Parts: sequence; structure tokens; C-alpha cells
Amino acid sequence: MLRFTYYQQLEEMDCGAACLRMVARHYGRYYNLEHFRERTRISREGVSLLGISEGAESVGFQTLGLPVSLEQLENEIPLPCILPWNEEHFVVLYRARKGRFYIADPDPAIGKREIGEQEMIRHWATQQNADGSFSGNVLVLETTPDFFAKDREGIDKSSWKYILDYFRNYSILLWQFVAGLVLASILQILLPFLLKNMVDFGIVHDDFDFIKLVVLAQGILLLSTTALVALRRYTMLHIGGRVNVSLVSDYIRKLTRLPLEFFDSRSRGDLLQRINDHERLQNFLTGPTLIRVFSIFNFLAFAVVLALWSTALFVIFIIGMALNILWVSWLEGRKRDLDFKFFEQSAAGKEQLMEIIDGMQEIKQGNAARQKRWAWERQRAGLYRTRLKLSNIDQWQRTGGTAINQLKNLIITLVAAKAVLEGDLTLGTLVAIHYILAQLDSPIDDFTEFARGFRESLISLERMNEIHNKADEEDESHRLSTIPGDGSLELNNVGFHYNLPNAPQVLKGLTAVIPAGKTTAIVGSSGSGKSTLLKLLQGFYQPTEGEILLGGTNLATIDKRYWRSVCGVVSQDGYIFSDTIARNIAFGEAYVDQDRLLRAVKITQIERFIDSLPKGYATVVGEGGVGLSKGQQQRLLIARALYHQPKYLFLDEATTGLNAFTEVTIMDDLFDYMQDATIVIVAHRHSTFERADHIIVINEGVIVEQGTHKELMGARSNYFRLVRNQTLLGN
Repeated sequence: MLRFTYYQQLEEMDCGAACLRMVARHYGRYYNLEHFRERTRISREGVSLLGISEGAESVGFQTLGLPVSLEQLENEIPLPCILPWNEEHFVVLYRARKGRFYIADPDPAIGKREIGEQEMIRHWATQQNADGSFSGNVLVLETTPDFFAKDREGIDKSSWKYILDYFRNYSILLWQFVAGLVLASILQILLPFLLKNMVDFGIVHDDFDFIKLVVLAQGILLLSTTALVALRRYTMLHIGGRVNVSLVSDYIRKLTRLPLEFFDSRSRGDLLQRINDHERLQNFLTGPTLIRVFSIFNFLAFAVVLALWSTALFVIFIIGMALNILWVSWLEGRKRDLDFKFFEQSAAGKEQLMEIIDGMQEIKQGNAARQKRWAWERQRAGLYRTRLKLSNIDQWQRTGGTAINQLKNLIITLVAAKAVLEGDLTLGTLVAIHYILAQLDSPIDDFTEFARGFRESLISLERMNEIHNKADEEDESHRLSTIPGDGSLELNNVGFHYNLPNAPQVLKGLTAVIPAGKTTAIVGSSGSGKSTLLKLLQGFYQPTEGEILLGGTNLATIDKRYWRSVCGVVSQDGYIFSDTIARNIAFGEAYVDQDRLLRAVKITQIERFIDSLPKGYATVVGEGGVGLSKGQQQRLLIARALYHQPKYLFLDEATTGLNAFTEVTIMDDLFDYMQDATIVIVAHRHSTFERADHIIVINEGVIVEQGTHKELMGARSNYFRLVRNQTLLGN
């Protein structure tokens, strides 16, 4: 810690990149400053905590930004970590002890220094809590196996090495754990010798003082062993919790990096069920597994003692142990297919249950409660039968293993008793042998449990690896982070079909130009491919034919995160999160800009509704927008898009929940506010799309007309009939 490597910033805005460089060097990886300048998305204004987090995760860190108190920062947060400093700068906290904080400031005029609590509060704290304590924000960084993979290449995520790398951050605790196990083993080895001597010398020679001395020694050994057991349980509980969070967090991070088409073929139940695989693996690694592995020391030590006292008894014991292991291994192989079947049935059951909860209104409306409940019960019955088969195999394993052990112990007892009668063994040795057998049986049980857990974990690791082996939405190659050319969007013979079996062609040979700084409407009947085209323009899917150009450059060469950062999207199935209204609007940003927030809610005319709520902007809405009407949800989603001041705005049936008058007034304000942006609208109401500068008409995945409202009305074709039908229906 005291030799923490320091790097200075070269320019005023390099502080975030320099902080990341120091933390990476602390964990053994060297990067130059320019590497992190690119990955943290540095700009003229510097870099944000979110940008530092993205840069850290791009090289294999796991990050968490959160507010903490000064006490938590000193005692609970893993170091080194990155702190916002004076609200415009970043530093590294690499050590904290007894009210003293050791800071590495990238500013070369300051460098590394030690400060006290008051100075820490002055530079870092952002608020004072009700109890008088001070708190501020912190970016916690912990390594993952990806961090240690050279050049992020060649890491096999199906191997045990990948999983064990999660323990790299806890090497000191693990060595302490190993030392405790070895010490406990040594103490336990002394017990049979004490027991033997107590019988042979204390009881046989009627020496009560010697018996008391032996009992006292046994008591000390047992207390020491108990303390060591408590300590190792605490250690594994601490490590286990952290490793579990890291495993699941890495899984969720992988999910967020997968392309959208991956989720088209996966149910929520399947993805959630895989978290159980992570928990099973974590339980195997951090439960009693290490204790079982290190019980081999006990086993070898007691086996050596048994062999020294009686070779015949040792041979009988080895034969019985081998039969036990063979029995368990044979039955374990039969559980593999059942385990996969159980996984699939559990995932389907979770999916059905979520459907019942999400679709409760429709279930009540259609009086389908009994039908849905029966379907779920039938599925659970199949799951119960599979679980019963697994339990039966498990029961056979345990019962057979117990029977083999008991038979082995009876044979050993008979042979040992005969040896005592013949004078080959002492009575004390017989008593000690029974104690040794009890101690040897425990490792055998541990071995069989370890074999069972290992086999189950291999299955879980195989399923986890299926997700980790999926290609990310965007590779690590360099991509553009700018809008090339004039910024216009061009469709060049674009075709698309979903990556599903026998999927039909959704879009066919689309060729059109969406001019920059103008409003373009995409109209057509339901199911004609309008929403799919918007998803292609956002980069969620890649055309299966042709290409989409941005300013004359293929859109696929643009960094997707950058492209989506300049795009605002309001879709007909947009999602409202269980969070405050303010955080739902300022979605994706660490801090809420109140000026932009107020501007967005004024344009969408939702300000009066928010002001009427008891907690205003701090009101927490339910998951999926529970508590809000459809119109309120849509206005909230439009406000979210406008808050980010996008250069491109995609509206997909964004106003279907609003009445005609509200829609017109909101769209008027929206067009005024976004007058320099490129707007693409998918709508059915002609009052919305007739104001567009350019209109594209799609029918069954094909562009059938293009032009202005006046031109298309004059052509008296598809567009004309669409507007006329709406007008007649309106009348």
C-alpha cells in the first residue's frame, strides 16, 4: 500500500484516466494514459464518474458507484477506489487508517499526500446526514478474471481457473484460512494419542491425576479447534458473499453486452434460472468445499496412524472407502440428464409465474384464472417428478454409502477386538482406533459430498459458459465516436429477417435517404416493418442485406454506445422503471440536471401532474409504470428522450395514448425544441406525420412511395388512401 504507484495527469482533463491508470497498475496491469483517455470518453469538459466506470469495465474491472459515509469509506470500502474531488476533479484513495486518508492526486502539483478527516470532508463530502456524519460518492473497483487475461484474449470461461480467479482478491484471507485448517488438523491428530494414553496409563494404572491432566489437554485442544472452526466459517462467509456478488454481477454485465437478438430467443425464466447456477457454483466453492478439500490432511494423518498401529485394519478401511466412492460416482453419472431436465422445467415454471403476475389484468378480464393455474400446476407436477427422481438417486447414494461404511466399521471392530484378545493391541489402542474411525468416516463423507458437488458444478459451469461464449454486441476493435459527413441516414437496398427458424423477410430492398436536421415520417399499415426499421437505425439489429449509411459511412463502424448517446428513442413499448420520476426522466445519468428536467416536463405537459403528487419529482412509480395512465407513461418517456437533448430522435407510436389536442400541442413544442435535430416518426395519425419534411410509405416491408405530404397527396396512391381512410373514419 505504501508503495502505491503514482501517475500524474498530463492535461487538466486527464484526471479520471490517470486515476484508472494508477488503480490498474496497483493490480499488476500497465496501461498508458492515452488508452484510458479513449475508453473513458474524455471531452473538453473532462470525464464523468460514469465515463470512468465504462473505461474501468472495458479492461476487466467490476465497478460500483454509490454514496457512502466517511466511516464506511474508511472501514468497509475495498481500496484503492476513486473519489470525486471538489466536484470537478478525481483522486485515488489507496489507504485509510485511524482517521488518516492517503490520497493519490493526479495533479502533479499535489501528488501523493496524507490528510485528516476535516480536510477529507472539505474536498470529498457532498452532504451532511441527519446523524451529523458526512457522506459522498465513491467508485469501487474490483478485478474480474477478464482483467488478468493478457490483452483480453485467450481466457477460457469454461475452465475452473476462470472461476478460481475470482478469489484472487482474497488471497490473504485464503492463506489465513489454510493456516487455520492445517493447525486444526495438527490439533486433532493429538487427540487419539491422548485418548490411548489415558486408557493405557491413567485407567489401567489407576492414576487419576494423569487422567485429569489428559482431560485438561483434551479440553484445551477442543476449545482451540472450536475457535478455529468459527474463524474459518466467518472467513468463508465473507469471501462467499463477495464472490457470489462478483459472479452474478459479471453475468448481468455480460447480458447487457449481448445483442438484442439474443433476447428474442430466450425466456426470462431461462435467464433467471441461470442465476441459480451461479449460486450453486458459489455454494460449492465457498461452502464446506475448501474444508472438505483440506480434510485430506486429517485423512492422511489418521490413516498413517491407523496403518502404524495395524496394517490389516488399514487395508480393510481402504477397501471399504474405495467401494463407497465407486458407488457414489456410479450413481452421480445418472443424474446429469435429470439435472438438465430440472433446469429447463424450473425456467419454464418461472416464466409461467411471471406471465401470471404480469398479465393479471388480462387473466381477470378473460376469466382465465383457473386455466392459467392448472397450466402452472401441470408444469409443477412435472418438475416435482423430476425432483423426486433426483432425490431418489441422492437417497440411494447416501443410504448405500452409509451401509458400506457401517459394514466396514463392524469388520474393523471385530478384527481389532480379536487383536486385543490375542495381545497384539492394547485396550487404549482399541479405544483410540474407534476415535480414528469416526474421524476417518468424516473425510470419506466429505469426499463423496465433494464429488457430488463437483459434478453438479461442472453442469452449472457448462450452462454458464453457454452465455459467456456468446459474442458481444460490439467487439473491442476501434470504432468511430463522431457523426461523419452531413449526418444524414441512407438506406441502401436494406433487407432484414429475424434470426429465428423459418423467419420471414420483414424488410425487402429498402432504399431511401433520411436528411439530417429534417423530420422524416415512416407510415404504413400495422405489421409492415416500420418499428423493425427503427431498431435497425438505432443499431439494435444489423441488416441481413444491404447497408445503412450515416453521413456516407456504414453505421456498423460507429461505436454503438456513442451512437445511442446521441439518439433519443420513444417506443410504443417503452419501459418505466421502479424509481423516482426524476430518475426515470434522467435515466442513465448519475446526476439530475434540473434545468433540462424542467424543460422536458414542460414540453410534455406533465409538469402539473408531477406537482400534484405528494413527493413531486421524488415520487417512486411502480415497475412498468404501475400507478400511471398510458398517456402519463408516454409523456414520461418523451420527457426522458428530450432530457438528453439528442441529435437524432426516433418516435415509434409515441403519442397513441394521448388525445388529439394534447398530441398536437406536445408535438408543436417538441418540433420547436428539436428544430435542429433529425427526427424520424412512426405514426398512424395523419395530423402527426403530415407535418414531416419527408414521408416514406412502407407496405409489407417494401417502400412503395416517398415524398412530401403535398406530393404524395397529389399522386393519389397508397399515402392518399391512408389519409383519406383516416379522415373518413374521423368524420
